[in-house]
Amino acid sequence: MGKDDFKIRLQPQDVANQKNPTHKNAAKIFIHPTTFAQGGFTTAHLCNVQTDGAVRLEAVAWPAPDKNVANNIISISRVFQKLASVELGQIARVTPGNGPVPDAAVVVMREITPDAVPLPSSEQTRWQYHLESRLEIAEFILPEISFDEIVLNGSRRSFVVTSVNGRTDCVAKYAPGTTIVEFSNEDAKSTGGKLEVNLLPAMRHQVNELNEFFDDFDVEFEGYTIPTYSCGIIIHGSHGTGKSMLLDQIAATNWGRVIRLTYNEKPSTIQSYFKTALEQRSPTIILIDDITKLIGKDQSNRQVMVETIGEALDALANKARQQNRRPHVLVVATCLDYLNDIPHTLQRPGRFEEHIALPVPDAQGRKEIIKHLKPTFSPDVFDQYISDLGDRTHAYTGADLRKVLYRATKAWRKRVGSPSKTHPLTWDDAVKGLQEVRPTAMHDINLKPPTVRWSDIGGYEEVKVALQRVLRHPTGSRARMSKPPKGVLLYGPPGCSKTMTAQAMATESDFNFFAVKGGELLNMYVGETERSIRNLFKRAREASPSIIFFDEFDSIAGSRSGPSGSGSSGGVQALTTLLTEMDGFERIGEVFVLAATNKPELLDSALRRPGRFDELIYVPLPDAKARQAIFTAKAKELEFPTDIDVAELASRTEGYSGAEVARICDKAFWDAEDETMPAMEVLIKAIEKTPRLVTGDMLEHYREWGERFRS
Repeated sequence: MGKDDFKIRLQPQDVANQKNPTHKNAAKIFIHPTTFAQGGFTTAHLCNVQTDGAVRLEAVAWPAPDKNVANNIISISRVFQKLASVELGQIARVTPGNGPVPDAAVVVMREITPDAVPLPSSEQTRWQYHLESRLEIAEFILPEISFDEIVLNGSRRSFVVTSVNGRTDCVAKYAPGTTIVEFSNEDAKSTGGKLEVNLLPAMRHQVNELNEFFDDFDVEFEGYTIPTYSCGIIIHGSHGTGKSMLLDQIAATNWGRVIRLTYNEKPSTIQSYFKTALEQRSPTIILIDDITKLIGKDQSNRQVMVETIGEALDALANKARQQNRRPHVLVVATCLDYLNDIPHTLQRPGRFEEHIALPVPDAQGRKEIIKHLKPTFSPDVFDQYISDLGDRTHAYTGADLRKVLYRATKAWRKRVGSPSKTHPLTWDDAVKGLQEVRPTAMHDINLKPPTVRWSDIGGYEEVKVALQRVLRHPTGSRARMSKPPKGVLLYGPPGCSKTMTAQAMATESDFNFFAVKGGELLNMYVGETERSIRNLFKRAREASPSIIFFDEFDSIAGSRSGPSGSGSSGGVQALTTLLTEMDGFERIGEVFVLAATNKPELLDSALRRPGRFDELIYVPLPDAKARQAIFTAKAKELEFPTDIDVAELASRTEGYSGAEVARICDKAFWDAEDETMPAMEVLIKAIEKTPRLVTGDMLEHYREWGERFRS
């Protein structure tokens, strides 16, 4: 036996933990200390092991802890014995290898769980990290080492190492932060596809934009004036516009391993996900559905999360700059509104500078979506019903339309008794679905659906005609030669039916109606008022055609140079945001702004510029006809005796506002001391006790302001 030949025995330390080995010494060859030194071996360096007729294997040289063993004996682990296919007592040749054990970069593993359901792509990342922790315990890694019956999240699975650093005949050392686990191609059949999303109904433009962003992942930025180094993109839009569906479509491209970040992720975990994705040779898709769950303003660790994600995106962009092409890591996040939900620090170049908005679909888009959902209408009416349903679903998102058809299907099942293909879905079924599903865009705390019609407002004929003229839609050549106004300002004394008039305008025009008091938008927190205004206009655009009604308008539109509180920095920002939103309407007529104020003199002069409040309508004190209508309505509501003379009461309330007349009726009989007094006398006494709050000077002020404002 030569000086390099040794008899093989089993390493005792490995026996005690046979059932569930940690593989701590699996790759080590233990050599007598004297022989170890004389043979030129170095601790933790490579050595080569070869038996007669067997392939040479690499191992880790280690001095034996037991000096009483003969110096021509080597000890090996049971795992190494199995991998090398050697028998105890057999002769093996062991020689020093080529330097220290290299670090393991990529360790490829394959699942060997009997009859196992394939590992879902959403769980792959967790298992990869868990297996990396097992490799860390083993320290040295050999191909063909198996990790049997490992438990994670209640699932029990087994894996085997198929290669280390691309080789099947080597040994490598686990390196924290560097060693990563990848699953073999057999287990990762979900990868290798083209990064491209197929066209979706009502999303042609958005999908094309997304695919253009994807196209830059496989090109060198040679000749680019400004390369798009960022690997991240935001998809934003209201609830139900298809953000999550697009994420699923991106995951289904099979371009790379999919990682979905959830709301309970820790910053350290997110760092590891990005670091591993950057180091891997295979592509990775990181998806963050509703990123506000991680970086929303109500999250306690928001700043840390923002910094973590920002630094991770920076690392990807820096890698792209170094190699003049993007690394194969795609990061896609969703939110409701890019400007409001994504902090400015994450909007910087190299981070989430790219964003795509998913709007609420228009009529044509809605028809595409409904057709895509394949409702079981009869073939002879299919196209007509699709068209009619699309026309009747203003402000409905794709999710809303799906709910409509789901409710319609429930109505169909109830009608036919039991499911049957012989009975098609009818228009009545669809109508029932429409009745049960409100559009998502209308689920807003500021929304107050009006129930007032012109007939409910007595008098005010000039005001009614003026408002009806504003919303009139010319036809033919006149439609092309004119533009309807964007906004109308109602001004006049308090309590003169300005709010009722606005509601009637929305009802009669069949517009969706958003009503808000100006004071409700004012917020003590910096930026919140502007955010509220932007969100209000965003909702109104999505629910178009719509009317936004601002009551107490002067509270947010006060002069920036005047003495009022609106002249503060917060008021200036609110007014600037309001003007910007009005100037930014994409289509004239999609959103109409109606505002009311009792203090027009406080309004900023910028509101008079063309394209903003083009029409000024004075709402005066109610005339006799209007006051008579109020008395009639109150008499019916409060069940006054039938012998009252509403014409006489109207005559006696000349100069009173509508609100004052209504209050007279509400309190008259409550305050009456003599229950035997005739009803008419009670009402007259109530009028005599109620002072007029609108003075002649106030009316003259409104007249002068109106003339000055128009000049």
